[in-house]
Amino acid sequence: MAYIYVTKPKALIFNNLKQNKNCLFLDNFINELLFLQKFTNHMRILLFSLIFITSQVLFGQETDQVLFTVGGDDVYVSEFKYIYEKNNADNADYSEESLDEYLELYKKFKLKVRRAKDIGLDTVKSLQDELAGYRKQLAKSYLKDKEISKKLINEVAERMQEDIEVQHIFVAASLKTSQEKIIGAQQKINNIYDKLVANKGKSFDEMAKTLSEDKISAGRGGKLGFYTSPLPDGFYEFENAMYSTPIGEFSKPVRSRMGFHIIKPISKRPARGEMEIAHILVRNKELSKAGAKILIDSIYNLLGEGRNFENMAAKFSADTKSKHNGGYLGFFGINQYEETFEKAAFEIPEDGGYTQPVATNIGYHIIKRISKRDNSDLDRLKKRIQARINNNDRFQIAELKMIENVKQEANFKEDKLSLKRFSTALDESFYSYKWKAPDYDGSIMLFELADKKYSLKDFSQYIKSNVRERLKFNKTKNLTEAAEELYEKFVKEKVMDYEEANLERKHEDFRSLMREYREGILLFEITKQEVWDKASIDTTGLKSFYASNSDDYKWPERVKVNKYTIESEDKGVYAAYTYYQRKGHDKFIKKYEDDSAVKVSFEELILEKDSELIEGMAFEDKKVSKLSVKPKPGTFYAFQSIVPPVNKTLNEAKGYVIADYQDYLEKEWIEDLKQQYPIKIKTEVLTSLIK
Repeated sequence: MAYIYVTKPKALIFNNLKQNKNCLFLDNFINELLFLQKFTNHMRILLFSLIFITSQVLFGQETDQVLFTVGGDDVYVSEFKYIYEKNNADNADYSEESLDEYLELYKKFKLKVRRAKDIGLDTVKSLQDELAGYRKQLAKSYLKDKEISKKLINEVAERMQEDIEVQHIFVAASLKTSQEKIIGAQQKINNIYDKLVANKGKSFDEMAKTLSEDKISAGRGGKLGFYTSPLPDGFYEFENAMYSTPIGEFSKPVRSRMGFHIIKPISKRPARGEMEIAHILVRNKELSKAGAKILIDSIYNLLGEGRNFENMAAKFSADTKSKHNGGYLGFFGINQYEETFEKAAFEIPEDGGYTQPVATNIGYHIIKRISKRDNSDLDRLKKRIQARINNNDRFQIAELKMIENVKQEANFKEDKLSLKRFSTALDESFYSYKWKAPDYDGSIMLFELADKKYSLKDFSQYIKSNVRERLKFNKTKNLTEAAEELYEKFVKEKVMDYEEANLERKHEDFRSLMREYREGILLFEITKQEVWDKASIDTTGLKSFYASNSDDYKWPERVKVNKYTIESEDKGVYAAYTYYQRKGHDKFIKKYEDDSAVKVSFEELILEKDSELIEGMAFEDKKVSKLSVKPKPGTFYAFQSIVPPVNKTLNEAKGYVIADYQDYLEKEWIEDLKQQYPIKIKTEVLTSLIK
């Protein structure tokens, strides 16, 4: 069974034992707790960045079955599966052995949680506050990771299965265009749309030719070719229209960072994906077209005779950027190169294959397929998608869409007249620290969300407390625009608060996550009280336990050695340590006792045989280790005698004794809990889980 944990936080749990300077590895005890990896503040905080890695498959409570009971309390299959899959990851194979092993851990866990609840730990305010803090952090991450990012990634993964051929009618209005010109462009695209609707789209090609401001595609009736998701930043609405509009029909006007578009999908096909390629190029302009054709055919024939593609590219290719790298172009997707080039490349049947000469506008190519990206590995595909859409405009658009959906669900109502009343009363002090919030009494309603009402007083206090948000306008916008933007931020914040508050109701995996945190906190506190603190405080019990088990704490056979230290500016002196081998300890010490330029000292040590300090030394009379002179002073070790195995004292073994005593206390505690809260397994339900 796979357990996931880190050594440092595991040691931190037992900070009450740090003074012993012993590293504790309480594996038997810890392995029962690892599915809740948050046993100190350090561990809990670390988990926030990892908490969404594992996706869960959960059953609805309506069809859920009871797996076992603890003192009459039901534990459901969904709860067990959630924690089993999360902590076993790829090893969650549902074998009988795996399920039985993990069920034993989970039963012990549930016994401890039940005890914690019985003594009222779940009502302790400090623990409730701790859980509330974790929930707030988790909820914010969850909304972004689950409700927005995950949906966007799944959306792109689904769309990437198809390429869509589109044509469009375009009216320019870049993001830097003045507001006046944007309004004019919007009116123009709306007029074109109205004419298309009146004509039932029959004149799309002609209107694209005469009215579209995309001069490159206009001559082709607005045809752009095939595209696939994800489109570049600034074209998410274009992509949405491209995939959501039925083939042969046209969309309503949509905005991109370039302007406004009316999009008409023409056809679709299974996605070509991405291919890794190299090529050899012969340009027309450097030879006549006939000469270029003769040369590319000659290169193709040489390749057929077994010549190396990379060498031929280096020798003949006119693409100076790629020729010295074997003609390597990397991965490319659709609509990146000319259609003839793209079509020929994607028709190469296998890695290592190459095309016959392919003609394009610049000359002739021989294209070699290196690899083709396979999107069958969904996890890898989604990671690649996430990297491509990070900081993409689609996230902001999706967030706004989510907010609008939540507003609709919560019966959002607003009174813009109240906002106007607020903004018309503002003066220039609004852009300074001196601004004072109007003294509203709370009766003037601004908006309503679910059953909660927000007044003009709430809004004015929000603005007053968010000084940085208010001052950033610094007269760059008029007072009405500034108030409107701050109002939208205020509404967004309250909508997000509402959604966060309802996560358990709407999402079972978040509900499971919070149960995991709640019970993890209880587990930590009850175990601390019943095991860890007892083991540290109960000195009498610890001594008794050591006395009964002292033979378990032995030093292995060790070695008594003398450590010699030589200090001298004369490097030649260091060679004198070999003198010890010939003459022995007394004569070696006496040799330098009156020499003020050389200082020799020694101390007696007992070391384990595998100590790095005496590595390679023979354990025989007058045998010594190698001399170490980096860093100075020089040191070496001389063998004295073998020290037979002996029991450690309690102080020498204290860290290990405490660890084992905790394990002993915990086992005793578990047996008591089993008597207090009988466990009953639903055997038929457990059997149904086995695969």
